[in-house]
Amino acid sequence: MSTDSVGFGVIGLGMGAGRAKLVHATEGARLVAVADIDAERGQKAASEYGINWYDDYKKMLERDDIDVVMVMTPSGTHADFAEVVAQSGKHVISTKPIDVNLESADRMIKACSDAGVVLAVDFESRYMDDNVRAAEAIHAGRLGKLVLGEVRLKWYRGDEYYEGWHGTWKYDGGGSLINQTVHQIDQLVWYMGQPKTVWGQIGVFTHDIETEDLGMAMIKFESGAVGTILGTTTFPSSLPPRVEVHGDKGATVVAGHKVEVWDIPDESAEDSYENLGPKNVVEDMVQVLKNGGTPRVDGHEAKRSLALILGIYESAKNGGAPVELG
Repeated sequence: MSTDSVGFGVIGLGMGAGRAKLVHATEGARLVAVADIDAERGQKAASEYGINWYDDYKKMLERDDIDVVMVMTPSGTHADFAEVVAQSGKHVISTKPIDVNLESADRMIKACSDAGVVLAVDFESRYMDDNVRAAEAIHAGRLGKLVLGEVRLKWYRGDEYYEGWHGTWKYDGGGSLINQTVHQIDQLVWYMGQPKTVWGQIGVFTHDIETEDLGMAMIKFESGAVGTILGTTTFPSSLPPRVEVHGDKGATVVAGHKVEVWDIPDESAEDSYENLGPKNVVEDMVQVLKNGGTPRVDGHEAKRSLALILGIYESAKNGGAPVELG
């Protein structure tokens, strides 16, 4: 690794186009190359950033000036790409979710561990200041004994959104829960701790897809607290997603990643928080590679939201019967 900057490559220029821009804008990171089978996308990025584009990502992995590769491909392919990246000796950042089943997630984690490379999963909500403030207050016990955590995501997605791999079990792993609401579900697990039991229901209401455009769940956590999840792409417009948590001493509501309610006695959301850590997954990886430690969401942490979502799907398949997550 270069002593002054960390070299990045990006596979997949759908979501990866935004991540290439993020790398380019992040101090300590250097965008070296991108890979995509779409020539128009690849040439556009190459021209915009003055870098190389590859239509074969394995050729990109042969470069010794790339330290980290971002896997920004359809969800059901993450482990397949990450395995090859790890075996080439590059560190891995995967977009969310880690993959679409636990076996693939474990395969990705093992590949990175065996290769001695760092694996980070890009849950951008984990880096937003108000989300971090809420997490620190909850974990410090300032809300008291946790009672209830709620997640609500009500978004619009038109039929054109589902014309490709979205809404398929094989490549998307599900629908509105695993693709859109996964960020807030990850927040819920981050805030509330390990889920113990889940009851779920899913359905297709306004789209022609295999999976779900509306999902709901009730959760019991190991702490004894309870939770609810609602995630849909059937709403006529897209509202700010909400994560609400309360205990017996206080409450916090984060809407659109901004604190809306901070009901903690004698405290404001800005109290006692000076260093909230890295602002995005690229900055996180740069700091880990230069200073040591682990990324905010590693493979094992990323599995927790996936396991909960898969539990919802299993429960829904079985008529809403409870699923034990342990």
